[in-house]
Amino acid sequence: MATPYVDLRDNDEIYYVVEERGVELERVKCPSIDDVLYFLFSDITHDMASNQAATHGKPGTEFRRLMFQEQLRLLELASKKWRLKRELEIKEVLGKAPYNDRTS
Repeated sequence: MATPYVDLRDNDEIYYVVEERGVELERVKCPSIDDVLYFLFSDITHDMASNQAATHGKPGTEFRRLMFQEQLRLLELASKKWRLKRELEIKEVLGKAPYNDRTS
């Protein structure tokens, strides 16, 4: 399981890092603590929303639809700015891979 952490450098650079089994999967330079917190809360709320969607899924409704709705709801509890940022990211994802709800 991947583990996120914050890497604070002596030169005041801040990085959000995701590592799994000693391999760095992601490293994002963050201009502010707010950006670091966004990445942390985005990951946390993604996991929470995924669990919620898995246990409360509806037949014919794509898993991501429920997961994204719940993640946006959770992020908004912390920050409206974070919700808006995540909405833009989700819109980009859906532009490449739209929902595939089954109606039959």
